[in-house]
Amino acid sequence: MQCSDESEPLLTLQERSDLIDAEFSPPFVSCDPKLLSIFVVAFDTRAGNVVEWKYPESYSLTGVEFKALPSGAHNVQHDIMIFELASHFGLAAYIMKQVDNSAERGARMKSVGVISSNYLALTQHEEKLVELAHESVEQPGSYEQLIQYFAEFNQSFSVPVSLELKSNSVGSMYDLFKSQGVQIFTLWKMLLLKKRILLQCTPPISRQCSYVLCLAAICHSQFTQSYPLFYVTVNDMTTLNYKQSYIACSADMILKTKGTQVYDVYVTGNTVVDPQGEMFTVTRGDIIRYNQLCGAVDKEYGKKNTSEVDRLIQGYFSVLTTDLFNTLTSLMSGSRHMEPADLKDIRLHNSDLPYLQTLVDKLGYDVELFAPSCCEEHFSALI
Repeated sequence: MQCSDESEPLLTLQERSDLIDAEFSPPFVSCDPKLLSIFVVAFDTRAGNVVEWKYPESYSLTGVEFKALPSGAHNVQHDIMIFELASHFGLAAYIMKQVDNSAERGARMKSVGVISSNYLALTQHEEKLVELAHESVEQPGSYEQLIQYFAEFNQSFSVPVSLELKSNSVGSMYDLFKSQGVQIFTLWKMLLLKKRILLQCTPPISRQCSYVLCLAAICHSQFTQSYPLFYVTVNDMTTLNYKQSYIACSADMILKTKGTQVYDVYVTGNTVVDPQGEMFTVTRGDIIRYNQLCGAVDKEYGKKNTSEVDRLIQGYFSVLTTDLFNTLTSLMSGSRHMEPADLKDIRLHNSDLPYLQTLVDKLGYDVELFAPSCCEEHFSALI
């Protein structure tokens, strides 16, 4: 990975080891991961996306047909979607099969999914749902295996205890870090400000859903957390409008045109903009921190241990976030005045002061920031 030109001493081996050994808690976890519903969504050439079958029959799945079969699904052979539905969470496995059938226009597209109140419990169903989705396109109308899986799981489920990426998602944190570059610090800052963050995506959706979880992880601490909505559609506009903070991804491009109605930060690739389309400015402090983390990541990645790289990145942001809020809390009970040494201790830079002022004002910390002397460098900062 290529770092920026700004240089700064890299993390020491001990610092990297401490970060890798850090333990994390989930942003929020329901104590009940049992399945609430299992379903099949299909594309009908006349009716469009439809709920072909669900169990129990009485369970409401309004809108699931658009989340489990997203816009552009016809361009991929398979995918995995995670989404929120009526304050619960769903995971669906999508399969497209080429068929010699004019009624289906040559392609059979179906998703098999489950609903649970615990999103951390969902990934354990992924492998089985992929298998059931394959069976669904091969043997349409056969649902006995789905009912059996639903019943057997609810008799033997276990509660997840930590925020972990599923084994086949190892590397998602590293991929997010690579794809965003120094802008990952822009996103971290926006997460601490509790902004509504929307990622643009096209199928396959699975990687972007992993990125949503990664972003929720890097801002999580005892002081702050964000709400992952995962995949959303144009039908979620009301939800996006009233949510004060969230992280989500969408393939519905029309959402970008809705601006402040639905988001505060819009991410396309590694371009991060506000609702007016203006890019957020990268500060010198962002570049220094990026170089520091980039060097540590490159050393760890050289060992070909991608899971440890994921933990290193998450650990770095966990330490950064915790130190920042611990310092602000300590100052609140003491001098209430931040000195240059305090800023350095929490790995921030003079160029971060405008952002820090916005943060303390928004979150209600009664702390006075020092004014840089006229000979110190001034840089644009995130607002």
